[in-house]
Amino acid sequence: MQNSPKKIRSILLVSFLFFAHFSVVMYINSTAVERFVGAEYTSLFYVLGATGSILLLFVLPLIIQRVGLVRVSLAIFLLLAITLIGLGTLTTPIAFITMFVLYTALTSTVWYCTDLFIAHYTQSATAGRTHGLYLTVINTAIALMPVLAGLIVTYTGIASVYIVAAVLLFIAFLILGYSQRNFVDHTYTETTIGSAWNVIRQSPPLRRILSINFLMEFFYAWMTIFTPLYMSLVLHFSWTQIGAVFSFMLLPFMLIQYKVGTLADKLGEKKMLLFGLAIAGISTIAFALLGQYTHSIYFYALVLFCTRVGMCMVEVLSESYFFKRINDQDEAIVSVYRMMRPLAYIVAPLAGWYIISTASYITLFVILGALLLLGMFYAFRLSAE
Repeated sequence: MQNSPKKIRSILLVSFLFFAHFSVVMYINSTAVERFVGAEYTSLFYVLGATGSILLLFVLPLIIQRVGLVRVSLAIFLLLAITLIGLGTLTTPIAFITMFVLYTALTSTVWYCTDLFIAHYTQSATAGRTHGLYLTVINTAIALMPVLAGLIVTYTGIASVYIVAAVLLFIAFLILGYSQRNFVDHTYTETTIGSAWNVIRQSPPLRRILSINFLMEFFYAWMTIFTPLYMSLVLHFSWTQIGAVFSFMLLPFMLIQYKVGTLADKLGEKKMLLFGLAIAGISTIAFALLGQYTHSIYFYALVLFCTRVGMCMVEVLSESYFFKRINDQDEAIVSVYRMMRPLAYIVAPLAGWYIISTASYITLFVILGALLLLGMFYAFRLSAE
């Protein structure tokens, strides 16, 4: 498929709005759920939502083959907006938790759909540059929103955050419907998830990049769930401080990801992945141990910034490596790739809950850093391909 700049720009705008909404609620979700069920049970509902995501990603390739990508995407956006309105208005524990699980289950499916749109309009030779731009756009949205979320929580409460997020999603729904009204689906392969798993297992490059992707999503899951709890409940930083730190932390995704994607097209992804994992692993361990030396919010912001320098490299390089080896007709293989996020949100909360119950937040973050350093072995084996 030839590059289609106008169509790509429309998908980038939709993606920006989706991830802006996602970032507004991302770091307050664990605190919102904790109000109803307690910190010790918060992880359970992330697990339930992630399980729902995996089930949806199993059936979505078949649904898209029959209904079409645009209709499926619009339906998901509309359902997400409804769940957000519910999260902003419902006050009983059962109703709120039900909406939270539904919302969590649906979010991963949007990323899957936008993957197919981007792949539809992108040539393999420019996949690194396009995915670098794509990730820069969505991570710019993610970086800008925590400050807004912190201010909304401080002055109007958590419920208002969900209403703002619902408005952003509804705007994205309208733009997607208009911009893709003439979209023509490719003839999708009749590949099942099971056969896609077999293709990946028999391909060392795909298998190893899938492992790196799971490790990245595991990092994001632990950081998203446990960093806000650690900084608010243990370190006693205010939500205004936390929101500012998280926005600063995410600046590398805005500043360097596009350049990393461009370099990947010229230099290849493998050696750069090693460097990214090393930076992320070392700085995550530093974040865990920082409290023994200082309580300065500025040092926490700097170390978290460094973790994202490494992970933004890992993210764009793994995306570039993977999507150079598939296209939008391989929707079942893309589905398996995107299952790594909900799978991580099943494994990570359970493992994190156990570690916090038996050890501490510090132990959790040290283990996370060590896992990232171990992930360098997968990147090193990629370099031999």
